[in-house]
Amino acid sequence: MDADQHTRTRTGLCRDCGEPVRQRDRFCEGCGRPDPTNPAHTCTDCGNGAIGTDGYCDQCGFRRPGERDHVEAELGGFAAAVSDLGLRRRRNEDAFTLAPLPAGACAVVCDGVATAPGSAEASRLAAEAAASVLAGRISVGMDPEAATRAAADRAAEVVADLTETPDDPDGAPACTFASAIVDDAGITAGWVGDSRVYWLASSGSFVLTRDDSWAAQMIESGEMSAADAWADRRAHLLTAWLGADAGVVKPQVAAFRPEGPGMVLICSDGLWNHLPEAADLAAVALHGDDRPLDAARRLLRAALDAGGHDNVTAALIAWPPSLSASREPGR
Repeated sequence: MDADQHTRTRTGLCRDCGEPVRQRDRFCEGCGRPDPTNPAHTCTDCGNGAIGTDGYCDQCGFRRPGERDHVEAELGGFAAAVSDLGLRRRRNEDAFTLAPLPAGACAVVCDGVATAPGSAEASRLAAEAAASVLAGRISVGMDPEAATRAAADRAAEVVADLTETPDDPDGAPACTFASAIVDDAGITAGWVGDSRVYWLASSGSFVLTRDDSWAAQMIESGEMSAADAWADRRAHLLTAWLGADAGVVKPQVAAFRPEGPGMVLICSDGLWNHLPEAADLAAVALHGDDRPLDAARRLLRAALDAGGHDNVTAALIAWPPSLSASREPGR
């Protein structure tokens, strides 16, 4: 969409902050409010019907956005996250959790496996449990790599415990796991599955993780070129995940100490499928002294504008946290 067309389709103002929004936008890019232009009980699609207690319009049948359809959080001005339903899915099975650390912050992003029942709950509980372990272990002085492994192990236990029929692999909830511990000493990333952690900086950006996927396995083994592997219909099949049917979970961990300021991005594949290259993500996210929340909203908008085929989640933590915190308004 070009700039003129984008302007023409902005047909209302957010009822909270007054920023221009498009008629069917589910959230305001200025303040993040869901359903920015519509009264609480008016259908966002047809504009005429009333939303019933079941959440559906009595005129056109449109479903009112749920509480997880668009979620935002901000921590201390140097960490933020946004999660959104996207444009093709009926529910958001992504989840994130941010938590403060003594000298920084941590974030966890989990992406529920759409083909596995109960995965929306699995991703939420896994993210919450893992972030709690990370914050707790780091606060008592545990090494970040050990804390990351402990967090992934706990998340795996939580997801496995959700299975009501252990002997039925098709009934096992499942999700991916990606985490980052960010403090003045550096960055520690952990992952199981294909959610990713990126380093974004004006001096150079790159991905810190390696996908646990069929395509990544084929590329690493040298059996296929990257172009052929990613073009294959099996490309996104997971080779590791959290769930009762996952076997022994072996989280991967990577540590990195940047030489200059930047941002750590933890995201689901609903973002990186549209913008897989770190340089492209950095071009969207890095805009001077913008808050991580502003950057997360821009990344979400880029994914939606590219098609929004999946749920989209982006968590960002500025590095170094102490420098970023000193730039907060009023400090």
